[in-house]
Amino acid sequence: MDKETWLLWLLADSQLPTGGFVASAGLEAALQAGLVSESAAGGASNSLTEFIRDSAHNQARFALPFCSRAYEEAAERLSQVSYDKSNADDSTTTASVLAEFLGLDSYHHAMLSSNKVAMRASVAQGGGLLSLFTRGYALAECMSDRRGQVCVGVAKQLQRLARLGEAKAHWPTVFGFVCAALGVSLAHTQQLYMFQFVRQVFSAAIRLNLVGPLRAQMLECDMHPYVSALLKEQAHLRVEFSSLDDLFGESAVYTEPILELYQGMHDRLYSRIFNS
Repeated sequence: MDKETWLLWLLADSQLPTGGFVASAGLEAALQAGLVSESAAGGASNSLTEFIRDSAHNQARFALPFCSRAYEEAAERLSQVSYDKSNADDSTTTASVLAEFLGLDSYHHAMLSSNKVAMRASVAQGGGLLSLFTRGYALAECMSDRRGQVCVGVAKQLQRLARLGEAKAHWPTVFGFVCAALGVSLAHTQQLYMFQFVRQVFSAAIRLNLVGPLRAQMLECDMHPYVSALLKEQAHLRVEFSSLDDLFGESAVYTEPILELYQGMHDRLYSRIFNS
């Protein structure tokens, strides 16, 4: 078994401690508002699958371009680091990777500023993944070479800045950086990102008693053609923010504003299971 396949299985583990189980991506608010049916019996599952399809499309057009850009920025600079164990100073590379990440992450934060619920979920999950990397993967033998230590240095500095309130560390950008640091390919990073999002919403649906675990597995299996088509159409997109022309372009956009509104209603629910 190759190293990348092993890492993919680790990152795809449903028990990955990143806080995904506390977020419903707006499903709980949509359920209470009547957008999604309470029973998946008969044709009622259509409302759930349509919600997840729309949510996945929104992720592919808004968050995935950030994830892909974060991956490429980190991978490009990390490729300059040799894999030997010489005593060369890699502080310049560390600073470069961190600076690019912070610029991209700040832009993502600005674009989420209208939805504090989505922002809270993104920051919580990004922070969870960053902690997993610094306290878990960073100690693995595979990260002991020069390249790995540069990645660890970036992650620790980012975590320190996040604790000081000088950085946010959102989920899509941290996800892209971590996959680049671990050496997972871009294509697999994009596939894994979309898979984890879809699984997260199905997990929320089970906890909300919309579907049982067995039916959820069937519905999630049937989502494969749709998500594959999304990746084929949207995987090439990268968020751009280096000029005013790019800033108002269409590299990262919300495609389902009604879902964003439902997600923003989450804090107004009288009773709720999820934090976001």
